[in-house]
Amino acid sequence: MRVFQTLLAFSGNAPPQLAITRQLVERGHQVRVLAHRAARERIERTGAEFVAFRRTLPDLDFSRRESDSLRDWEARTKLGRGLRVRNNILFDPLIDTTRECAEQLESWPADAMVFDWMQPGAPIAAEGADLPAVAIVHGPYPLPVEGAPPLGSGWRPLDGRLGAARDRLAGRIVARFFAPGLPILNRARSEQGLEPLASWEAQLLRAQAIYVVSAPELDFSSRGALPGNVRYVGPAFEPFAREWVSPWPETNTAPLVLISLSTSYMNQQALAQRILDAVGTLPVRALLTAGPALDAGMLCIPANTHAVAYLPHRTVLPHAALVVTHAGWQTINAALADGVPLLCIPDGRDQPDNAARVVFAGAGMRVRKGASPRRVRRAIVAALEDPSLERAASAMAAALARSDGALTVAEDLERLLEPDAGVIQPGHSRSATGDAVSGSPRPSGQSEASRA
Repeated sequence: MRVFQTLLAFSGNAPPQLAITRQLVERGHQVRVLAHRAARERIERTGAEFVAFRRTLPDLDFSRRESDSLRDWEARTKLGRGLRVRNNILFDPLIDTTRECAEQLESWPADAMVFDWMQPGAPIAAEGADLPAVAIVHGPYPLPVEGAPPLGSGWRPLDGRLGAARDRLAGRIVARFFAPGLPILNRARSEQGLEPLASWEAQLLRAQAIYVVSAPELDFSSRGALPGNVRYVGPAFEPFAREWVSPWPETNTAPLVLISLSTSYMNQQALAQRILDAVGTLPVRALLTAGPALDAGMLCIPANTHAVAYLPHRTVLPHAALVVTHAGWQTINAALADGVPLLCIPDGRDQPDNAARVVFAGAGMRVRKGASPRRVRRAIVAALEDPSLERAASAMAAALARSDGALTVAEDLERLLEPDAGVIQPGHSRSATGDAVSGSPRPSGQSEASRA
């Protein structure tokens, strides 16, 4: 099987998709990945063939301030940050993405496409080439679902008539937010000889499958009736070293607190310092993974804290008592997969939504980004002393362990290409367990279209 894959070099997007890439390669399939130059080394380590975008944001790299073309951290409002992501990542590159994917498929005929849901041009090219395409959703399910607060609101579920009315109104606002992109999307479709769609979200819903790489228990959308091609497949992790060598002496058995604030630059230096100031006076061992986004040399590191440039989280998580994090989705999945509670300090983007899901699951707490060291310190102490957080995190670990997302996607893709492969019929939805149940029909575009 020849699989063509597109990858957005965004910090949280890449890891689960690269796990899927590796799984496909190890199962003997040829995989070509079209991505940004910053992702070359990681892609080639999977054994796949790397091809660089030439016109679609070729220098995209969010790991450092100087190479961050999005710069959403400069926006002063939540709306301003959302507009930067919408315009710079979804709308502006769409035409070029479609054209580059179409060119690749013409020169390298594939059997199927695997695409990042944030690259809507990719499935347009696949559809123009009459190629089956499946979407990878690296975070919560992104489209509005009746019975759940929409992504971008940062809200937790609210039952009853008031909650239903709130979510319907918010869903309409989300639809209007993305409506300006419809003419761009339909222009790209027209270039590929395809009919126009009636809504922006209709393009994603046309995928043969939409794989949400997590467990339904961690996503509010699983409470509602999802389209029949949506499936929660479990987390997908890249290989990691199983042994961790602690920098502390064996006699130091204080609780280990892992501090992780994203591999992408979000102007988080001041936040990191406040967290370090908070843990510095506590009887804990603190481990800061700085990554490329933080300059540890510019931070005041307390005596009980050790800073490293990089360490696979899953290597150290079995030893951790708490994760203090920006609430990136991959950090959340990794921590909960090992049953470790979280203290979430959302910095922006999808992180308030992610934190809301952790708090609702009872597996963590949340404090605001601007919280003082004293407030963060109190929250860390409260989280370490609350056994209910650990119980909820352990329950979530069991849910996440049910399925290996990378393996499930690879096996599903192989079945999809079998001559007698079954097709999920529109008009059915999946429950939180993944079983097909009767539900609302797919939108018309499918046929054309805390704790504080």
